[in-house]
Amino acid sequence: MRFNHFSGFVCYLFALCLLLFSPSLAEESSDAFIPPTLPEGAIPWDERHPELLDGDMLYAQSAILIEADSGEVLFEKNADRIMYPASTTKILTAYIALQMADLENDEVTISQQAIDLVPPTYSTIPVSAGEVVDMQDLIAATMVRSGNEGANAIAEYLSGDLDSFAGLMNQTARMLGCSEDTHFTNPAGIQDENHYTTARDMSIIARAAMRNERFAAIVSSNDYIMPASNKRPSRTLVGGTSILDPESSYYSVDCIGVKTGFTNAAGYCYVGAAKRGGITLISVVFYSTRSGRWTDTKKLFSYGFTQIESITPEALYAEDPRVIEIAGFDLNDVGHGELTLGIRAADESKDMTIVGRKSTIDFLRDRFSQITSIVWTREFRAPINIGDVMGILTFYSENHGNAEYELVATRSVAARENAPPTLEQIEAYTAADENPWPRFSYDLLVPPVGFLIAFITLIVLLRHHRKRRPPPPDIKPVHRTYLR
Repeated sequence: MRFNHFSGFVCYLFALCLLLFSPSLAEESSDAFIPPTLPEGAIPWDERHPELLDGDMLYAQSAILIEADSGEVLFEKNADRIMYPASTTKILTAYIALQMADLENDEVTISQQAIDLVPPTYSTIPVSAGEVVDMQDLIAATMVRSGNEGANAIAEYLSGDLDSFAGLMNQTARMLGCSEDTHFTNPAGIQDENHYTTARDMSIIARAAMRNERFAAIVSSNDYIMPASNKRPSRTLVGGTSILDPESSYYSVDCIGVKTGFTNAAGYCYVGAAKRGGITLISVVFYSTRSGRWTDTKKLFSYGFTQIESITPEALYAEDPRVIEIAGFDLNDVGHGELTLGIRAADESKDMTIVGRKSTIDFLRDRFSQITSIVWTREFRAPINIGDVMGILTFYSENHGNAEYELVATRSVAARENAPPTLEQIEAYTAADENPWPRFSYDLLVPPVGFLIAFITLIVLLRHHRKRRPPPPDIKPVHRTYLR
């Protein structure tokens, strides 16, 4: 009886091992894989100082890290070495499918050939021959589960056969800017000596793919619910991306995708993306270890976030806001007429976030007045209410175009009692008056009456002065005698 229980327990463990390490989650048997090691004497990575990263701290034989917005390379290790990409190839396959297919209407019938072309040890979705799947579901399942038959079915649907689709992949890679060191022979990443790329080129492909919102949404998840089809009921597909799994010790809260890969020749690969505070990074690690692809990726992300800063024009302005002097303020004003202006985006839907190296952001800080202009829209005179728009600031950006911001009063400033009216007040008073003639005011008589009194006084003084002048003396004729 005990033997039977023990035998049943052994069988249970054996079945569990088959389930955990079944071909559906592996892309190729790892029997011949030789795990890379860190160089002897390499300085260990210190998570307290992520800014100190060296190539010898990574297990990956080839790696790169770029800033997604600009494509600027932040770190690289043998980034131009020709490597096998394994299933990271599917990034390009999915990208092409999302560009070409009608995602709302296209349905793909899985062929027997698409299934047969997958080697026995490579991962599958799985699907059955004759099964009809919506294109968008097929793309998602292919990426999350790394289904090779899914990639084959996509290629057959779009190009007729795998060779034709491989030609399309190579054309697309060149169009995106990849080098001659990238060449694809199949849509799934099945090992082929003529199927290769570099970490740099794969980062270019991943950067383009992540700009597609559907692609980014698909690769951000480690599972996908595939709807029922004509052959199978609805099922939940679970991937093997530990860095996206909150239950995994390799989980990264900043990671937003994208794709794993493994073959004996390619080693463990991962193309990743991470986002924090408006900064998006893309990493590639080729030929790492099973766990090293996660630790290498996290090291790259940690390093990248120490090198790049993101800031908005509003935040740049807030570091040194404009202060103006208000005339005619109340003598009890706490600020003595000084008014600090706040900033408010005229179009809040426009993203003007600036992403760059810290030195670039510091450059913008020092020259903020040179990359902006201000047009004042009202007189700097009390009274002023909080929130009043005092001017329009225009920010000029090479990458995002121009954007306008309102400079607003951050507090109210009362006017001094008996202060003369401002020009704006006079204009508003005049515009509101229905009488076409100016209203009578005794104040209006003061200038002309004063002028008249002064003029009359001047005339009187002149006439009085003329009367007091003495008459001129009599002038007698002078008689001259001429001698002869």
